[in-house]
Amino acid sequence: MCGVVGIIHNGNQYYQSIARAMMDTIKHRGPDDDGIYAFDNCVLGHVRLSIVDIANGKQPMINENKGLGVVFNGEIYGYRDIKSKLSRQGWGFQTNSDTEVLLALYQKYGDEMLKHLPGMFGFALWDDNEKLLLCARDRFGEKPFYYAEGEKGEFIFASEIKAILATGLVKPQLDLDQVWHFLNYSYVYPTRTMYKNIHALPPAHKLVWKDGKICVERYWDLPKTNLMISENEAVEEFTRLFKQAVQRQLVADVPVGAFLSGGLDSGSVVAVASQFVPKLTTVSFSFRDGVDESKIARSMAERYNTNHIEIRDIDFDVSEMLYKMQSIFDEPFADPAAIPAYLIAKEARKYAKVVLTGDAGDELLGGYDRRYRALWYMRRYSQNRYSNFSRKMYLKHKYFLLRGRRKLRRCLSSMNRNNDFLMNTDIRDTEIQLSALNILAEDSIVDIVNYTRQKGRMLSDELGRYLGLKTPDNDYLIREGFLQQTELDNALRVDIMDYLPGNGFLKTDRTTMAVSLESRTPFCDVDLAEFCISLPFDLKVRGREDKYILRKSMQDMWTPAVKKCVKNGFSPPFSKWLQEKKVVEMKQHLLHDRKSKLFEILNFDGVQKVCAENHVWPVWSLLQLALWLDTHPYEI
Repeated sequence: MCGVVGIIHNGNQYYQSIARAMMDTIKHRGPDDDGIYAFDNCVLGHVRLSIVDIANGKQPMINENKGLGVVFNGEIYGYRDIKSKLSRQGWGFQTNSDTEVLLALYQKYGDEMLKHLPGMFGFALWDDNEKLLLCARDRFGEKPFYYAEGEKGEFIFASEIKAILATGLVKPQLDLDQVWHFLNYSYVYPTRTMYKNIHALPPAHKLVWKDGKICVERYWDLPKTNLMISENEAVEEFTRLFKQAVQRQLVADVPVGAFLSGGLDSGSVVAVASQFVPKLTTVSFSFRDGVDESKIARSMAERYNTNHIEIRDIDFDVSEMLYKMQSIFDEPFADPAAIPAYLIAKEARKYAKVVLTGDAGDELLGGYDRRYRALWYMRRYSQNRYSNFSRKMYLKHKYFLLRGRRKLRRCLSSMNRNNDFLMNTDIRDTEIQLSALNILAEDSIVDIVNYTRQKGRMLSDELGRYLGLKTPDNDYLIREGFLQQTELDNALRVDIMDYLPGNGFLKTDRTTMAVSLESRTPFCDVDLAEFCISLPFDLKVRGREDKYILRKSMQDMWTPAVKKCVKNGFSPPFSKWLQEKKVVEMKQHLLHDRKSKLFEILNFDGVQKVCAENHVWPVWSLLQLALWLDTHPYEI
């Protein structure tokens, strides 16, 4: 895991010093080594966290005739198999590094190389003969990649926005549309940034720069649903692919550990990883005032005889940690789990340089109760509402149905990250919605759609008006290419392509890399992930069981405590944090003082109204926005 920077423009001596300044801002991503290489028109820079081939994996990596150079952030899982195949075809390799695979694949396939490239990555490859730059980001957005154009026409790229700002070549212009998105969803939309003139390369996309022109294209699409697979076939294949994914991601020349909560995902990763790594180091964390799953995690650690580290009750100053988050995240980010994620990463770094996580299991396998389970019931009742079976189902799940209106509304309002989602995809199917409402809520379709359009965001239209926010033109939010299946599959697909890169992977990348710790996600191994996405919804969510295929495949490897565990999530007590003395003082300065930079873009009276009504999430998000404005450069 590393950090990359680069600039394309004439005058490489001048830009080498700028590239060095860029590298200094992201040294936390690669404290072990660094390097710069200058072509006539392109300067590449790299900071390295040495994981694979420590002695020979130095970057930028240049091929023998010095016609190609690459800087690479990430890991190519299964790269040894790729190298072996290329070697049999006559390709020679000088190192044991996965980075060298990129150079070979480019020489063989050109920009079509991405079809043959698994793993998590953000890289840039300069072809000096063609005067062409190829950049790419992995399929699920595990690794970041940003770019911008300088005032003199420079093309600038980096792993973090702060490195682009360090050039002094870009005057960052605030994007008010992203202020709206952030306050509604707690993160900036994953294919945009907080700045109009600094861009995020979307997941599963490549960028080609040539002759001053930029072309960005998607190189991979979510697979279609396989309705023909049987349950037995699915269980067998999932088990094989999951074990393969974990084994691939254990490859490293440094100590590898794993995060272990009381959940199904991390427990499954640890159970399989322990088969390949004796005495695996596992790390768990519990909140002083939150959910404590340490006993459940300990049961798995004892079963698999891991070197188990329990981190609990870390003392920290919330106000200081909020400022720390501003240096870690280059954009406002309101997920309060970022703070404990950073603290656990900091502790885990004492014991390992690489950690495996259970991230993405929920999005791939339908693990969010409120988002997905109610959808299964909607379809079930829609299909059987006139049959005796429907009546039996009604009685069997009476407890669920008594809470049906709230469950249905919570499900529909939270499963999408776009207030137009219900109106633009198959989920708007009136027959499904009306049949579900007849059984669960006795509301009209107009009522439920209006409700979800308002409550699917953290700010109602009324609160947005109070704050002086204008709802942006959301055409760019309409997804391309992956909302092709049933309405139930679409709910997961939106989370995979929106919430996961916009919140989940952003949080993991920044908090782990801030302490020079590499995190790996077996669930996003491309073979496993494609298989999971292609499974019918009923093999992911079935009645009261979420992650159905995972349970069928892995339950014999769990302890009884894990099997019985109810999903709690990683939810810190941030409502209590808002009441701490120093945080109250911070709010007074940032949210109630007319001189605060926040009121350059938001209405003062509107903010006071939100604070007076004590809307916890909006207040928390407003505080994060005010802190960001107070500590980062921008122009309006």
